[in-house]
Amino acid sequence: RTRIFLSMNDRPSLTARFGAIPAPVRGAIWATFAACSFACGAALVRYTSQTFHPFEIAFFRFLVTALWMAPALIRFLRSSGLAVPHKRLYGLRALFGCVSTLAWFYGVPHMPLSDAIAINFTAPLWATVFAALILHEIVRLRRWSAVILGFVGVLIVLRPGFVEVSDAALILLLASAAWGSQHIVLKMLSRTEPVNVIVAMHAILLLPLTLTAALFFWVTPTLDNLLWLAGMGTLGTLGHIFLTRAFAATDASIVLPFDFAKMPIAVLIGWFVFGEPTDVWTWVGAAVIVASTGYIARREVQIARLAAAEVGRTKGSVTTGPATS
Repeated sequence: RTRIFLSMNDRPSLTARFGAIPAPVRGAIWATFAACSFACGAALVRYTSQTFHPFEIAFFRFLVTALWMAPALIRFLRSSGLAVPHKRLYGLRALFGCVSTLAWFYGVPHMPLSDAIAINFTAPLWATVFAALILHEIVRLRRWSAVILGFVGVLIVLRPGFVEVSDAALILLLASAAWGSQHIVLKMLSRTEPVNVIVAMHAILLLPLTLTAALFFWVTPTLDNLLWLAGMGTLGTLGHIFLTRAFAATDASIVLPFDFAKMPIAVLIGWFVFGEPTDVWTWVGAAVIVASTGYIARREVQIARLAAAEVGRTKGSVTTGPATS
């Protein structure tokens, strides 16, 4: 019995066994988990919007996230002497995040779930555009071509001139543009700040912003309503955590294709739960958008590696220079 007990204790933990999986596979698993969480969370936004205004749903989304992430933020504040660096960056990200969230939550209930997810895939395209305009990053012809191709995918989904483009679709494009903008700020924050703190600060700063918007349309939820809202907020929180872990595990060019799993999940939910048909043009447009964002991610990884290699060569020449002279 003692030998059996010891052998059981010698077995690696689940965390250790998962960590032994090759990094690209781990990234793919986390990205798939994130896609499931986001798609199911969007479905709950659609469901709860039958009772509540989207702005109130947005408030509960961040309230749940703040409650989940509060312990991590408290630990960080204690270790840092109650000081929060980069307050302006956190505030700017919260502003973009507020616009993105309110627009997303407003648009999702007013168009097919699969179309909303397809439009949401454009966020990396907007991030590339704003990185060039705001951060003055060098974006060469091939990446600009991918951005243009991605927006052609949006036209395939919306088919202006053949189908009337709804206000909800334009609002969702605004949501994606704001989401791409906040990704630029997130890129700067993630250089120095812990992931859990970034998620927690984002939720806490958005609480008063979304509450202000929600108060104009407030409906007091019942206990059953609160359970649905808590589930929606939890799925959104888990989606962000899973996606962050995916990007931490492997390259973005590997993660983004698995993020496309949101599409079939959203189609299935839309079909079985809400009775929404999906046409082939939504699939074609979404595939074009994801292909373009995947190419952009791959190019960014290649450029980052080349830059890192150049820095290494520069340091090497500086280090060896005096010894050989």
